[in-house]
Amino acid sequence: MKYEDLSSLIQETMQTESLIFGSFSKVRSKSDTEYRKVTVRPISLQGRLTYQFTYEFPQKVHHKNHTPAETSRLIMNLLQNVFRQGMLFTVKADVQILVSKKGKVTILKRPPSRELVVETHDRQKNYVLQEGTVYPFLVELGVMNKSGRVLAKRYDKFRQLNKFLEIVTDCLPYLQQPHNGETLTVLDFGSGKAYLTFALYHYLVSELGLKVQIIGLDLKKDVVEYCNQTAQKLDYTDLEFLHEDIRVYERTKKVDLVVSLHACNTATDYALAKAVQWDAQVILAVPCCQHELYNQVQNPLMTPLLEHGIIKERVAALLTDAARAKLLESVGYSVQIMEFIDMEHTPKNLLIRAFRGQKRDLETIESEYEKFREFWNIEPTLEFLLKGKCHGH
Repeated sequence: MKYEDLSSLIQETMQTESLIFGSFSKVRSKSDTEYRKVTVRPISLQGRLTYQFTYEFPQKVHHKNHTPAETSRLIMNLLQNVFRQGMLFTVKADVQILVSKKGKVTILKRPPSRELVVETHDRQKNYVLQEGTVYPFLVELGVMNKSGRVLAKRYDKFRQLNKFLEIVTDCLPYLQQPHNGETLTVLDFGSGKAYLTFALYHYLVSELGLKVQIIGLDLKKDVVEYCNQTAQKLDYTDLEFLHEDIRVYERTKKVDLVVSLHACNTATDYALAKAVQWDAQVILAVPCCQHELYNQVQNPLMTPLLEHGIIKERVAALLTDAARAKLLESVGYSVQIMEFIDMEHTPKNLLIRAFRGQKRDLETIESEYEKFREFWNIEPTLEFLLKGKCHGH
């Protein structure tokens, strides 16, 4: 039998979704692979059939998940280039595959001995947005179809939206609805295509029934026009997008929740300063491109950290966010720095989450900041923006 026949067998098995378990062993003498055995089994991830490969190394085991199409190619590659023996347990038969040193393929079939079981490997979480439920804003933004199915290329965005709303949920105890029927005001700096802004509006208004006014700001006029048109289509009457710069925005006198995701470099500082100016109850900021302190930071004791550009860049970014956190604390906020995964660009970003109300002594906090600033010889933009609020600056 030829490899073409083996390929047809594998493709048919994958197309009919009948693979129960696969095992591959007896490494070819000419193969330089480090793993000695590979097994494969079907699992369910986000409601999709996926195949989990387990690579057995001498001292460790490595797992990797693949689509059915990828699985077909990988199995063929393992039998053609790596192993001389394989077992495919399928719904129709148990199939033993033997490959001789000269490349002759022998396939032996026996009646099936196993039943198909597909384990679900999804983490059970109470997501705000559930697949299978139709959300008009997600349909309009191209994340799901009209049947409530998330589009394959938009799963990362769907998970990111849920992660963001999970963070917002944790903030609700600190976000008090104003008395006398007043409206909660939310301002999103640098809203961009506004996936998260629309999700926030849906959650606060449609899900929680809060009286909310959300304003999104962005520097791209065409994006602002698109977002306003989308808001009108969705009948999101209390959602508005403006072509405005963070640095000079003065239209709003009071804001309860300030969101700033991926405002570049010192634009984040202007967003934080505005939030403090408004005495915002909650601040959510994911800084981006923290370049400001790169050319400032210096300390002879820290030469091993600062003499290499790539390390210095990371240190400067961390110092920037640490300074921001301490400065927010010094003007009366409790601050948490946590991980926020940006699915579009794949890095793990830091999210600054601040709640109005600081239980610690402000003089102690300011002293900590002064020592920190002097040690690293830095002068962050946020310090000067807040100096009217910060003691002694």
